[in-house]
Formats: sequence, C-alpha cells, structure tokens
Amino acid sequence: MIDNITSRTPKADAQEISRAFAQRLHSIELSYVVRERSDGPFLVFEIAAPAERFFRLLEQTLEEIPEENQFKERTTISRRSKSPPNRLAIPEAELLIATISESLTIDRHSFEEDFFSRYTRSVTNLERQITANANFLVYGRRGSGKSSLLAYAMNGLKEKEQPFAWVALQTYAGRTDDALIAGVLSECVDQLGAFISGASERVALASTLNDLASVRTGSVMRHIFNILPRVRTFFAQAVPTGGAFTIFLDDLHVLGVDQQPRLLGAVYSTTRGNRGFIKTSAIEQLCRPWDSASRTGLEPTQDIQLLKLDYNLTMPDRSKQHIVGILDAQARYCGMPDINYLANDLALSRLVWVAAAVPRDAMNLFSIAVQKGIAKGERRVSATSVNAAASEMAEAKLREIDLDATSDREKIIQSLERVKTFCVSQQRKNAFLVEIKNSDPLFQSIQKLIALRLVHILHEGITPHEASRRYMALMLDYGFYVGIRAARSVDQFQTEPARILAKDLRKLPVLPLETG
Repeated sequence: MIDNITSRTPKADAQEISRAFAQRLHSIELSYVVRERSDGPFLVFEIAAPAERFFRLLEQTLEEIPEENQFKERTTISRRSKSPPNRLAIPEAELLIATISESLTIDRHSFEEDFFSRYTRSVTNLERQITANANFLVYGRRGSGKSSLLAYAMNGLKEKEQPFAWVALQTYAGRTDDALIAGVLSECVDQLGAFISGASERVALASTLNDLASVRTGSVMRHIFNILPRVRTFFAQAVPTGGAFTIFLDDLHVLGVDQQPRLLGAVYSTTRGNRGFIKTSAIEQLCRPWDSASRTGLEPTQDIQLLKLDYNLTMPDRSKQHIVGILDAQARYCGMPDINYLANDLALSRLVWVAAAVPRDAMNLFSIAVQKGIAKGERRVSATSVNAAASEMAEAKLREIDLDATSDREKIIQSLERVKTFCVSQQRKNAFLVEIKNSDPLFQSIQKLIALRLVHILHEGITPHEASRRYMALMLDYGFYVGIRAARSVDQFQTEPARILAKDLRKLPVLPLETG
C-alpha cells in the first residue's frame, strides 16, 4: 500500500494552498510559482504590491492546511518582479472588480474589521463633524457617500463600545402609514436592547411595537405617542456612564414626504435631553425633515445640523483628487500600488467627468471599463472604455428611479425626455442653462433629475443676461449620448475635470420653462 504522504506531488500541494487562499479572496486564485532553493522548494504567491492583509490572510489559510502538505511551512508572498504585458488580465484586477462590487452598497455590516483601512475621507472632511455628539442630516445624491459617512460614525462607536441602532429605511420605502414609525422604533429597541442586561422590558416593548407595526388601517399614532415615554426610559438604560446612544436612520428620503417629519419627531422625543442623538441621510430634493405647519420633525440648523456631500462638477479638481483617492485605496487593498497601475491619468480624468464626480458611479464605471478593456485586449483602462461604460450606467440610473421616486416616475421620465430632446436633437450640446424658478413645474422636475444623477450641476447660479434673473448651469448625463451614433455630433462642454469659466457657461443655450 502506497503511503498517503509519499503520493502527494508539489503541484497538488501548491494547488491545495492556492484554492484555500482564494476562498478568502472572492474565490480568485493569485499567481504563484514554485521556486527551488538550497533547502528545498518554496511556494511563492506573486502580487504587484502586497499589502499586509495578504500576509495575514495567507497565515490564516496555512493554519488550516494539513501537516502532510509540503508547503505548509514553506509558502510566502513576494512582489511581482516583472510587469505583466496585460495588467487588466492579472488576478489583482479581477479582485478589484469583485471588491468594488461589494463597495457599491454600504450598510452597517460593510467591510467589518477592514472598514477604516478601506475608507476614504470626504472632500471637506465631514468626518470631524459626523462623529460629534449632535444630530446630523447628511444630504447627497445616490452614491455620493451618505451611508459611508454614517457608517464611519457607527464604526467609531463600535470601537468605543458605545450603544447605537442602525435602521435601513429602504425596508419601509414608499410607506405613508404611521405603522412604519412603530416598526422603526421596534428595530431600535431590539438593537439598543443588546446593550442592556435583562430582556424583560425589551421583549415587552418590542412585542407592543411589533403589534402596532402590523396595523394597516386606522390611526396608530395615538398608541405610539402613549408608548414613547417607555421607549425613552428604555433607551436611557443603554447609555454607559459619561456616554451617549445614537440612532442611525439611513435613506430617510425613501419614505413618503409626510411621514419623514413624523418619524423624526417620534424618534427625537426619545433622544432629546436623554443623551441620545440622531444621524440620518437623505437625498435633499426628496426630503422634508420639518413640517412647519404642524411643527413636527427636526428643523434644520435648530434641531439638526446639515452636512452636504454633493459637490458634483462645481469643484472638479478636488472631486478628481477625492475619487482617485477612493480608487487608490481600493487598488492597494487588492494588491496594487495605486489605481494608475490599471489606468493612466487621461482615463481617470475622463472617468471623473463622465461619473459627474459621484464616487459610487465612478467606481462602478471603472469596474465596467476594466471588463471592457479586457474584452478589447487593452493593457490598461482607456478613455474609450470609460465612454463605453457610461451608456450602461445610464440604464442602471433609470432603474433606480423606482427606488427613490416611485410616485413621480412618469413625470420625471417626461422631463428627462424633454431635456434630452433639447440637448441632443435641438441644440446638439450636452450642457444648458435653466432659470431658477422654484414654482415652475419643469424646474421642480429638473431638481429631481439632479437628485437621481440624470443631469449634473456645473454651476449653482449665474446671471448671464438680466441681473435679476439667475440661472443654473447643468449637464445631461453622458450615458445618454456618448457612444450613441445619433448623438455623435453633440458638442461636449468639457471632456475632463478642469476649472469651469463663467464666460463659457454664459454661452450655453437656455432651456425654456413651462412658466417662462
């Protein structure tokens, strides 16, 4: 009978370790070689710029490898000695695509212990504010980093072992009933209850709130008001000496506009003067945190401070630096020196402009561009591949209308078609001016197009003609005309992030409003 140890081969042992290592890297096997040394063969994984986490993951992998594997104590990682002929085809690039995919949607569980190593600070360093003991409402378009900023504050609390609750309001999207408030409070009770010893009151409160959350007819608000004092007292028990508790409400804008201030008002009644704070996020154009008529909710600046993440293309140089910084962090996490390893500066500039400086759109576009570059046999991502990726992104944005603005879908689509016709067919320019008239129906719809990243702000207010009339400068999303045969003659305002001059903006055509 042949002994099991002697029947093993170097190739089989190397493959065993490679496959086990890949399980910690999105099932992606890294390049490796078996090198002969004076004391015997060594298994060496080759990475463009190996980060510390690869050594840590390899160590964890080897602990699970059976003793009979000849490379169990003879495996290491080294920097790739030669630059590959096609960088987009290396495992690190494939790992980047997988890593970007998991970065596109952020929640309380994202990245876990790797959060801070993968996080890139906001353009104006709002992290200094969001971590303060105060109420904050973070405004920004989808993909601008709202949830990431909340998660930054949340992970800071986790490190300090401070109590918090995180509610993903997408669960209640489109709801206009009061019962959703009971549902949110129930989630908060359950999560903050984990910081309190003893479960009797937690179970009783959660049961009562869950019963109210299931009511779909009649008013439940009176019953919610009656139970709020108990909830308030319960939350206070979660607070350690000298500490505080925080409630995170992610994506407030997905609720019906009438319910937004009602929810905030109910939660605020449990936190105000109770060592508790609220940190929430929303798309500004779809949000109403305060109802002045009923004096319900949180009044901005007085009850809650506003933090704005949207800089769009009004600060192109800083936006490029920020987005390249995000991609650099992702590249280093995946074993590359920086993102320039996979793309030159021209392609990155094009990426920032086409993505309208929205971080998540830029990451998604880059991932698609890498795949298109691989298909074309490119060595690195090109501006052409970025353009090709833009048209695919436009379709994804249209699908997101149903997530963020379901009640206004038809009106938004009609307004988008009007803007597209004006830009692509009539003026053959991708940028335009629109007079700032908050009462005009089309201007109101354009505000929602901005919120949904279908048009982008170049300048928030200029006076190209009469001094008393101010105009907003906007750009139609690249996905609606780049790469489309019928739109190749569209004159592009700019093709990469650079300083925007007022004299150039004044030359743009003016989109007629309905009340012009």
